[in-house]
Amino acid sequence: MNAGQVGVQITEWAMPFIGALLVLVITLMFKDYASKIAKGMAFKMNPAFKEGDKVILDNERALIVKIGTTETVFGIVKKGGEYDGDYVWRYVPNERIQSLKIEKIIFDATPEVNERKIEQNGHKIDTLIQEGKK
Repeated sequence: MNAGQVGVQITEWAMPFIGALLVLVITLMFKDYASKIAKGMAFKMNPAFKEGDKVILDNERALIVKIGTTETVFGIVKKGGEYDGDYVWRYVPNERIQSLKIEKIIFDATPEVNERKIEQNGHKIDTLIQEGKK
């Protein structure tokens, strides 16, 4: 047996293992990507959250900017420290969404919003009173 024949035999023996290893790596990569997409679609289809909602993300006020297939973007105004007042986007992989504490803001309790709503309600009450007197 010469060196060429030995090389051919080793190649014939190793190729199925290399092929199986390659298929395994591709399968695991696809599984991870499919899992990311599934979690992104589950969050996107969740009726409780949609783009534009105000939320509290890990004790910070945030806005859902974009819900993508693999990651979600939250807009956050930084408070305190060097970046006080800066508006930043936080990119969160969708597989981490379940482990985050996300609370949806239903009623905005900031004073300027409340003053505007109280004023709007006052106008509505005045209108209803005027219509009742007619």
